[in-house]
Amino acid sequence: MVGFFAKRRERKFIEEQQAAEREAAASAAKREEQIGLLDTMIDAVERSARGDLDGLFEGDDGSLVLKAEEFAIARIQNSALMETTRAPATYQGGYGGVSFPLFAGIRLNTGGIRGTRVPGEESLSFIEEGDTVITNRRAVFLGAKNTVEWPFAKVIACEHNEAGYSTFGVSGRKKNSGFAYGTDVADEVQFRIEWGIALCNATTDRLLAQLHAERGRLRGL
Repeated sequence: MVGFFAKRRERKFIEEQQAAEREAAASAAKREEQIGLLDTMIDAVERSARGDLDGLFEGDDGSLVLKAEEFAIARIQNSALMETTRAPATYQGGYGGVSFPLFAGIRLNTGGIRGTRVPGEESLSFIEEGDTVITNRRAVFLGAKNTVEWPFAKVIACEHNEAGYSTFGVSGRKKNSGFAYGTDVADEVQFRIEWGIALCNATTDRLLAQLHAERGRLRGL
């Protein structure tokens, strides 16, 4: 009887050890994937800072009229315009439907994701669905009823939410606003927003420092 329970404990120990090893391997693989993405981001920022834009973008501007020396970084289809409001019912969440080139010529497309209505004294509310174009000068929401521009040179605050949306505080505007895009592509969209802000304000060195710091954290340095 003693041998029976000892063998059971031994089997359980081995199973737990194997499960821990699988979990550690999955965590390591995820970390390496994140490091690989950061390496791609770092390379792209460094190249763009030098003016080497060849192959970084496909120039999908969504019919937005670009200004001199302005170029499109991303076009986010089926995004959602968001504005601060004091209404008791608010919209939180995001829409997918992103279509823009990833690095190395890969194109990402995702389906739409409906958000939920939650109470709140002052929160973000869904206004309209449309496309958002991010450039090296601004982000612009293009809808059937609303066109909203966030010029990066006048942005004094930019916040990214894990639910899949970003908001901007713009100098001279009383209310913050932004757009939602869903959680599946949040990292990619948020990076391109920060990239556009850095290019506009000549702060790519600061963005690179942040990317390198995050890479070091993942490497345990």
